[in-house]
Amino acid sequence: MTVSQPQSITVGVLALQGAFIEHIHYLERVRPQGTKLNAIAVRTPEELARCDALVIPGGESTAITRVAARTDGLLPALVAFVADPERPVYGTCAGMILMADDVGGGKRKGDGGRWGGLRGMKVWRNLYGGQLESFECAMSIPCLSSPEPFNAIFIRAPAVHSLDKSIEGTEILASLPQECVAAPPPADTPLGPPDVSTTGAVMLRQGRKLVTSFHPELSGDARIHEYWVEKCVLGRE
Repeated sequence: MTVSQPQSITVGVLALQGAFIEHIHYLERVRPQGTKLNAIAVRTPEELARCDALVIPGGESTAITRVAARTDGLLPALVAFVADPERPVYGTCAGMILMADDVGGGKRKGDGGRWGGLRGMKVWRNLYGGQLESFECAMSIPCLSSPEPFNAIFIRAPAVHSLDKSIEGTEILASLPQECVAAPPPADTPLGPPDVSTTGAVMLRQGRKLVTSFHPELSGDARIHEYWVEKCVLGRE
C-alpha cells in the first residue's frame, strides 16, 4: 500500500531587521493537518523565490526598506510578492505599515512604504505613542481556534486611519476595547479625514493577506500564526 506524503509548504520570514527569529519559532509550533510547514529566513531574492507565503515582521519600516534596497533585486521582488493577491502575506506592526496603500504620521519621509498588499488601507504611524507608551491588552479575537483572550502587545504601534471595506474579502477581525483606543489622527493631513468606523481596528484580513498592529510573536501564543497558516496560506475556511 502506498502511503501518501504530506503536502509541503515553505513560509518565509523577512529577516532584515526586527523580531524575525521569533516569528520563525512561532511558525515552527504550527502543525497543520496533512501539511509539513518549513519556516525559513528570507534575505535574498533566491530565498524569497522558494516561499509559498511570507511574514513581514515588526521593527522599523525605514530600516527594512533601506536594507532590502541594498540587496540586489530584493526590494522589487518583495514588492511584487506582497502586491500579488494570490500570495499569502502577514504583516505585523512595521509589516502593516509596509502593506498599506498610504502612510501618515511620524517624522520619517520616503521610508519605502506602500508595498501594497492590503488595498484600501491607510495607516497612521505610531498613533499609540512611542516606546514609553507601549502597552498590553487582553483581547477577544473570535476567529481564533479557542475563545481565550489573546494578550496583544503594542510597541510604537500603527493604527488604521481609514479602510475601504467595499473591497472584496476585507474584514476587521479584532478591535481594541474602547478604553484602549487612541484618539483619531487629525483630519487636515494628506491622508484626508480619518474613518471613525475603523477606530481601534488592530487585526485585518483581505483575502490571503493579514495584518496586525501588535506583536503576536511576543505573546507566548501561536494562535494568530495558526489562523494565518490555516485560513490565508492553506485556504481552509
